[in-house]
Amino acid sequence: MTHSHRVAAVISAFNPPSDLVEKVQRLAAQVERVIVVDDGSPAADPAVYEALEAAGAVVLKQGENSGIAAALNAGIRYAAESSPDFYLTLDQDSELDPGYVALALDAFDKATAQGVPVGMVCAECHNQLPVMVQKAGVEHPEAFDPMQSGTLIPAAVFDTAGLLEEDLFIDCVDSEFTARIRDLGLKAIVAPGCNITHAVGEARPMRLGTWHVTVGGQKRFVHSHAPFRVYYITRNGLVMYKRYLTKQPVWVLRRIGLEVVFYGVRVVYGPHRARQVAAIVLGIRDALTGRMGRISARDAKLVTPRKK
Repeated sequence: MTHSHRVAAVISAFNPPSDLVEKVQRLAAQVERVIVVDDGSPAADPAVYEALEAAGAVVLKQGENSGIAAALNAGIRYAAESSPDFYLTLDQDSELDPGYVALALDAFDKATAQGVPVGMVCAECHNQLPVMVQKAGVEHPEAFDPMQSGTLIPAAVFDTAGLLEEDLFIDCVDSEFTARIRDLGLKAIVAPGCNITHAVGEARPMRLGTWHVTVGGQKRFVHSHAPFRVYYITRNGLVMYKRYLTKQPVWVLRRIGLEVVFYGVRVVYGPHRARQVAAIVLGIRDALTGRMGRISARDAKLVTPRKK
C-alpha cells in the first residue's frame, strides 16, 4: 500500500554512539525527517553530531540532562512546525526492520477504516519475540504495555492527550502515556510484521548455587537494570498505579503482578543487590512524598555502585 502520510521520527540520545549515524541513514529511508535530541550529554563526540547532520538528521541539544520525556517532547515540538501526520519515537539503541513504518501505517489505515480509534501503533515483536497483548486472537490486538521506542503516534493524539510527562524523567513515561490515551478511549494497536531490535541490558546467568537455571532445555539469564533505573521504575510505577488503579484496575493489577516477579529476580539474581534494595526503598519514599523529576544527587550517590 502506498501512503501519503508524513512521518517525523524523534530519537532521544545521550552520549550518542557512532553507530547511531548508520541507524539514522537507514531510518531516513522510511520517514520524511529525523530529529535527534541530545539530552545534555556530558561526553558526546562532536564528530558524531556532524555525521548525524550529514546523514540528514536535525540535531537538537538540551542544555542539561532533563530525561527522556523532555528530550522527546523537545523533538516533537520542533517537528510540529512542519505539521507531520505522525510522530515515530525511538531510543538511540533501537532499530526498526526495513518496511516497519509502511507496515505500521497499513495497520493504522486498516484499523481506522473499521472504526477503531487508534491512539498509537506499536511493534508486534521486540527482538523477534512477540509483545504481550491485552487480548489475543482479535483482529486488531492491543499492546499490553508498549515501550515508546518504535511507537507511531498520530499528531492529533498529542493535541488531545498532551505530550509525555516530563516529571517521570525516564521509566514509565511510555506506560503512563499509554494509560492516558486508553482513558480517552483510544487503542494502542499492534502492527503485524513490525519488529524492532532493542538493547535489553546486561545479561547475567540465573543461578541457584552453582546450578545455571535451565527451563525447557534452555539456560535462563537475567536482564538487569542499574540501581538508579530501579529507583525510577519503583517511584514512577507507584505514582502511575495510584493514578490509574480505579480507572484501569485489571491493567494495573496485572502490571503489578509482573513487576513483583521482576523485582524478585533483580534482588535475588541481579548485581549490586544492596543498592537495588536501596533504590527500591528510595523510590517508594519519593512516590509517597510526591518528589518527582531527576533523582537527587545524594540519592544517586547512594545507589550508584563504586568504581573498582
